[in-house]
Amino acid sequence: MFDFSKLGDMAELADKARQLQAHQEKKQSEQLEIMKKISRQLDEVLDILRKKQ
Repeated sequence: MFDFSKLGDMAELADKARQLQAHQEKKQSEQLEIMKKISRQLDEVLDILRKKQ
């Protein structure tokens, strides 16, 4: 049988899991933006180096 006395604890755990997932998704998004910026900068460096040859 389902123990309804534990429902509050389960809801709290589910809420914490959602918060953790949202935090992880935000961090992943930030990391992706940083990687895109690095990629653009490397492309610029390559363009400069190619023009010097």
